[in-house]
Amino acid sequence: MTQSLTADEQKMAAIWSNVLGCEVSDPEANFMDLGGSSLLAAQVAKTATTQFGTKISVVDVIVAQSLREFVGELETA
Repeated sequence: MTQSLTADEQKMAAIWSNVLGCEVSDPEANFMDLGGSSLLAAQVAKTATTQFGTKISVVDVIVAQSLREFVGELETA
């Protein structure tokens, strides 16, 4: 059973979906497993930095184990 997404997770899932070209709705989804690359991570980092108002690096996107973990790190930053 897929867990529901928080508001910030929905916002980030929309960014991932747009960049990856596929629907992202699972909070345990992994950016790299979904076909992400360093170039796509750079697009995510740029868009997310603007939308979340906090500096997000390419490394942040790549090393996160899941969408939920990534958003959790943003919320505690």
